Amino acid sequence: MAAAKKDFSGIKTGSRRAAAPAKQEKTATPEPQTGSRVFAAIEQATTTKGQQGTVSPAEAAERAENLQTQGRKGCKAIRINMAFSPSNHEFIKTMAKASGHTMTEFTNLVISAYRREHPEIMGQAQAFLDTINSGAFSHLLGSGENDE
Repeated sequence: MAAAKKDFSGIKTGSRRAAAPAKQEKTATPEPQTGSRVFAAIEQATTTKGQQGTVSPAEAAERAENLQTQGRKGCKAIRINMAFSPSNHEFIKTMAKASGHTMTEFTNLVISAYRREHPEIMGQAQAFLDTINSGAFSHLLGSGENDE
C-alpha cells in the first residue's frame, strides 16, 4: 500500500522554487481616498520627528555657549578636531569622569577658568594680531624688487 502524497503547494517557505499558489481572479476594488491623507500624516510625522523648532540668533548663541544645541535648527556648537598626547587625553578622560562631566564639558571648563584667570592675555594677543593684519609690517617683507 502506497501512501498518498500530501499537497504542500499552499505553504509559503520563502523558497523561489515553491509552487505559486493558484491564481485567483482579482476584482477591481477602488482604493480609498484616504491614502493621500495617510501619506501626508506619515510625512509630517517623519519630518518633525526629533526636531524642536528653530531658535532666535540670541538663543542660538546662548545655547552654543552652554553646549545645548542638540536638535535645534540653526543652532550649532563650534567644533574643532584636536589631537592630544596620550597623557593629556588620559587626564581629560579621568578628570571628566571624576567631576561628572563629559570630556567636552571638562575641556571647556578648563579653558574658561584659564580665561577668567588671565583676561589680559586675550587682549594682548588680539591687539598683536590686529597690528599684524593692519599691514604695519608689510614693508619688512619687501616688494620683491632688488634694492641695488
